[in-house]
Order: sequence, then C-alpha cells, then structure tokens
Amino acid sequence: MNALLHNPIADMYGPDFLLFYCSVIVITLVTCWRLVQDPTKNHPLPLIPAEPDPYQIAYLRSQETGIANVALFDLIVRGYLQVNEQSISQVPNHPDVSQLEPIEREVFDKLSSSSTAKTSLWLATESIQLYCNAYEEKLQNEQLLYASQWQEWNIKVGLIGAMIIFSLGSYKLLIALGKGRYNVGFLIANGVLSIIFLLWFVSRRSHLSYRGKVYLQQLQATFTRLQHKAKYEMPSVFDYNLLVALFGIEALAGTSYDSYYKAFFPPTFSRTVSRRSNSSDSSCSSSSGCGSSCSSSSCSSSSCGGGCGGCGGS
Repeated sequence: MNALLHNPIADMYGPDFLLFYCSVIVITLVTCWRLVQDPTKNHPLPLIPAEPDPYQIAYLRSQETGIANVALFDLIVRGYLQVNEQSISQVPNHPDVSQLEPIEREVFDKLSSSSTAKTSLWLATESIQLYCNAYEEKLQNEQLLYASQWQEWNIKVGLIGAMIIFSLGSYKLLIALGKGRYNVGFLIANGVLSIIFLLWFVSRRSHLSYRGKVYLQQLQATFTRLQHKAKYEMPSVFDYNLLVALFGIEALAGTSYDSYYKAFFPPTFSRTVSRRSNSSDSSCSSSSGCGSSCSSSSCSSSSCGGGCGGCGGS
C-alpha cells in the first residue's frame, strides 16, 4: 500500500507530472495512429475499364443511396418514370417492363404511386438491398472498401490507448485529492480531451479503403468529360448513368435533366429573389446608363419602376 502512495509518479511535483502526462499522451496517440490499419495503402490500383459498371461505381461512391439514384435516373431517361416538379411517378404509357434489368424492375414496381423525390429514393433504396450485398462483396474482395475486421482492430487499439491515458491520469488524480490538492483541472481536461480525440480518431473511417478512395478519384478524373458532355451534347443512357454514379445527381444541374436535380434540390426563396433582382437590374440597365433607359417607355412601366428608381426625378 505504501508503494502505491509513495513512488516516483505519486511523489512527482504537479507541473513535472503534467509534463510527464502530456508526454505519455503524445506517445500513446502517435502509437495508436501508427497501429491503425489500412493495409491497402501500398497496393496497386485496379485497371479502369472502358465501360465500368455504373451500379458498382455508385455503390463505391455512395453505397445503397448511390445505386438507388442511378436506378431511378435510368428509369427516367428510358421513359419508365417521370418527374413532375418535386414528385416522381410512373409514366402511364411506359415501355415494356420486360426490357428492364432485375434491379431496375424492383425499383419500378416499388414506385407504383406518385411520391416525392426523397420518398422515391428511400423506397428505391429499400428495394435493392439484395443487389447491394452482391456489389459490396465484390468491392470487398477487391479491397476497395474498408473491411470490418480492420475497424474492429482500430477500436481495440483505441480502447487500449484510452485505458492507458485514463489509468495514469486517474491514479495521479486520486493521489492529489488524497493529499488535499484540488488544483487538478488541467489534469482532468488533458485526460478527457485526449481520450475523446483518440476514440474519435479510431472510429472515424470512411466506408472506402485508401485504395478505394484513390481508385474513385482516378475514375472521376478519367470520366470528368461527362460533365461537359451532359450540358452541351447528347450523352447515351450509359453515359448519363455513369455521370450520376461518379458525381451524384448534382452533376445534372444545368443539363436537360435539370428537373431531376431540382426535385431533390429545389431553388430556395433567397436564390429565386436574387435571380429576379439580377434579371430586373439587367433589363433596366443599358450601355448608355440609367438615364437613357428612363427616357424610354419601358422604364416608365411598372416592370422597371423599382430598377430605375434613381431616375425618378427626371
């Protein structure tokens, strides 16, 4: 018992122990960082195929939601579904459903009635779970996803590190309180904050492995031309699906399928007002300035009244 109360650590002066404790914390954090696993960092990347599977890429990027988005959009492009403002529904005179792939048929059947875009995405995601498992297994075999066993190891490393920090700090805290020393706020703060940071670090992992992240970046760089093609040319159904798989439905903004983008991201009131204001400003201004605009009948009308208010005195 005496050895617990009197030893180099227990008898260490407060500032000296804090310096020692901070050193232990730093060493523990660095060690845990080095032990956190991702064995794919030095692995070569898979070859990029000329025509990659959009569904597989969609799962790589956004998991189930990505596949559901590609399936929904594919059905819209091919005329099976239609977008009406912020709702999605089946086209009454749609093509023969026998031409659909099983995953697309599942989504189409699920959307038997009109629903909002977000509800449609949720229904589609719910209907494709079985297919997602197959894509997940394939990507796991290629080590493009972060394996669950790696994450389990990381959590164990983090818990051991947290226990070291907690045990040392708690021991010194009890010794200090037993000796009537209560200026322990910095000691507690150091221990608590470092443990929180450590557990956050070991638990924050993307669903992608390092290899998967780099591979996805290479795919996006290889097919980045699709974003330009969708706005200024007429891509094929495959190109459209690959675009959504790689960059999400945000890439459809400003294309011929802008309505699908707006179904999920409707213009906000502030943006609408801003556009109208800019449009009013441009219509009421000309190369000769406001003076010439107000001399015309257009500025005397109600449509330009607010925009040329500065000329009202003429």
